[in-house]
Amino acid sequence: MPRSRATMVCVLAAVLVAGAALGLTTRSARVAPPHRPLAQRVAATAGVRAGQGTRAHIAAAPAANPSSSPPAPPAPLPPVALAGCPPPAPPPGRPTPSTPWHPAVLVPEAALPTPPPPAARLSTTPALSGKGLWIWQLSATEHGDVGAMIARSTQAGLHQLWVRVADSRDGFYAPGQLAALVPAAHRAGLAVMGWAFPYLYDPVGDAAWTEQALGWRGPDGSRLDGFAADIETPSEGTALSARRATTYLGLVRPAAQGRPLVATVFPPTDSNQARIPYRPMAPYVDAFAPMMYWGCNEPGAYAQVALERLEPMAPVHLIGQAYNMADEGGRAVSPSSGEILRFLSVARSDGALGASFWSWQGMNGDEYGALASFPWAGG
Repeated sequence: MPRSRATMVCVLAAVLVAGAALGLTTRSARVAPPHRPLAQRVAATAGVRAGQGTRAHIAAAPAANPSSSPPAPPAPLPPVALAGCPPPAPPPGRPTPSTPWHPAVLVPEAALPTPPPPAARLSTTPALSGKGLWIWQLSATEHGDVGAMIARSTQAGLHQLWVRVADSRDGFYAPGQLAALVPAAHRAGLAVMGWAFPYLYDPVGDAAWTEQALGWRGPDGSRLDGFAADIETPSEGTALSARRATTYLGLVRPAAQGRPLVATVFPPTDSNQARIPYRPMAPYVDAFAPMMYWGCNEPGAYAQVALERLEPMAPVHLIGQAYNMADEGGRAVSPSSGEILRFLSVARSDGALGASFWSWQGMNGDEYGALASFPWAGG
């Protein structure tokens, strides 16, 4: 998740790798196999045509017992224009991003334990369904007023909050904040997913503080409803490799105790597929949560690429963009309400578990209104 201006620049670079090519392909119109480069997968038509070839179309087929079959989700909304695109050229003399923080000591891979065998994936993950919002700094959200957070969440029809609780620098630092938030959220029918940033310089040490977060109990016995590990890249300071990621996730998995373990990952663009170990991580998680901050890519097509490429490996909960990219040299216009609705409608019609947005602090009134207006069963 973005944490600083330097971090935002790195995220923007990942988003722009796909460029205009991503905005031209839809799941419903695809004619090329998934492994072909995105640049070769240009859709023959713009937009999505009433669910033709989509999961919505499949779900609408006659069932053996129609009376017991869930209703098919509606067809996705059509694409919308993106204001502020393409972004302006960066001004001359733009500061070079600083080197991101990382732990001082790198444990050699040869010294790591063998990754545990993956456990069976959960058959259901209700905490990941429907709509949600991501929170970076809980104390700076609604001025730390838990009541205000819960009220706005329920008004928007949210099903889960994703709250940062730990990282490799400070360990598990949020027990006091969770003691106030989690019981109140549960009383309102909201799930609370903890998320954290393991730098993977010491996967065993990272697993230890993650286990503390998963083992946390509130005064009333409440606990987190699941956990998302923010698996970033070297551009964010992470020592990323398949061995490090699977060692960490394999050690953490037993502490989840029937709650979903999620890998938050960069968008599965062509370049990211070559450098991020999605496939080795997949058996260790119950879902992927790709950060699909679309910038000047068409949001529905961007969502479809994530689902097409990651769903064969693990279920997907999509993370959309609700912040302004101006500070990172990108598009200086926040996503419109139409973009938010387009992203949500494609996520729902094409089979995502749910969809949430980064971030609470960056979301403006139009974006919040669109999120609140979109109906998602279970959310």
